[in-house]
This record gives sequence, C-alpha cells and structure tokens, in this order.
Amino acid sequence: MSRVALLTGTIGGIVGTITTALAVIWGFITNTFLGELSSYMSKLNWYLTSVFRPDLFYGFILPYPIPYFPSASTFAVTSFILVLLLIVTGLLTGIGFYGTYKIGGGAMGIVALIFSIIGITLGALLILMGNLTIAYMSAYVWGGETGYIPALPVPIPNLYLIWISFLVIGITFIILGSASIKVGEMTAMPSASKAAGILSIIGSIAFILDGLIGIWAHNIILAIIGFGLIFAAFILWAVVFYSSRNM
Repeated sequence: MSRVALLTGTIGGIVGTITTALAVIWGFITNTFLGELSSYMSKLNWYLTSVFRPDLFYGFILPYPIPYFPSASTFAVTSFILVLLLIVTGLLTGIGFYGTYKIGGGAMGIVALIFSIIGITLGALLILMGNLTIAYMSAYVWGGETGYIPALPVPIPNLYLIWISFLVIGITFIILGSASIKVGEMTAMPSASKAAGILSIIGSIAFILDGLIGIWAHNIILAIIGFGLIFAAFILWAVVFYSSRNM
C-alpha cells in the first residue's frame, strides 16, 4: 500500500511542478489584467472629474473611456485550468504524504493528507469563485465641499476571493512543509524532504503576505514568488516519494 501511495505522490509531485509553473504564468497574466483594470479606473475617474468639475477648463472635452481588458479572457481560461490542476495536485500529493505515514513517518503524514486535499481544493475553489462572482470598484466624482465621493460602481471579477485563496493556500503549504520536515528522517532522502519543507514554508509566507497586502497593492508579485518556491518544493517531493517507494 505504501508503495502505491508513494508512486501516486510522485505523480503528484510531477503534476505539482506543472501546476505551479502554470501558476507563475497565471500570476503574470493576473497582474496584467489588474494593470488594465487600474488604468481604466484612472481614466474613468479623470473623465468624471472633467464632467463634474466645471471650474476645470477642459470641461467635457475628454471622451468617455471604453472598457478594454485584452487579457481578461486569458485570465479566465488560465484560472479555470489552474483550478483543475490544483485540485488534482492536492489529491495526489496528499496520497504521497499518506505513503510516508505508512512507512513510519507518523501522524504528520495523515495531517498532510487531510490538509493537502482539503486546503488546496478550497484555495482552488476560491480562485474559481473569484472568477464566477462579481465585486465592484467605485469611480469617484467631485462632491464640492465633501471632496471626492464614490458614484459609479464598476463590476469586476471578485478579486477579493482570489486574495483570500492565497491565505488558504499559504496556510496549507505551511502545514505540508512542516510535515515534509517532520517525516524527512523516515524517507530515503531526508535532506531533500527537509529542503522541500523549508521551500514550502518560505513560499507560504509569500502567499500569506500577498493575501494580506496584495489586495491593497493590486498585484500578486509575492504570490508569484511563492508559486516559484513551491515549484522547487514539488520537484523535491517527487524525488523523495519516488526514492522512498520500496521502503
């Protein structure tokens, strides 16, 4: 049973490297989309200012900005593919950690199994729901003595759920990283298992920081770094699981 589980985990490690590589690409696409959204909102705010501030000489000269987000469809498609790969990765990697439990890795193998499946799946579903549900950003107009006030809600994908997903994924990979360090001595490659755990934890910190501050900065640079570190962790996990298959 442990051999099957560890070979399954090996496949999970391989799928995980593909998933995290796509996630890095998705991250750059997302940042491009966020930049387009920010640019449109700036133009819209500038237009509304020109209309509702008659004291400004340019009055109604500015044309109404047309929404244009060329990366939106790519963002949606890559998000959907990423969600599917994350769910598969969580399942297969969790089974791999179950294999470490079967060869004497202790209860952390079971903990990693549970959190890998539930945590990564939950993070993936939050990304999906972020694409399928709507949030609003407000354009502002000049309100005289009250200053600028929100006046025109603009529907956008629910990006807040995506940043929450980074918190969930970050917590999950802290647990997986801790499990990798804990069970390392029971694997055929203790050093590689511990290195994967350290990379996973550092990557998780990047996820959590992005989940906390990225929503204000409107970029996911830290999450991209996190995916890059966990990409390396998945390579090591694939090697560790495969090397331990006959133990």
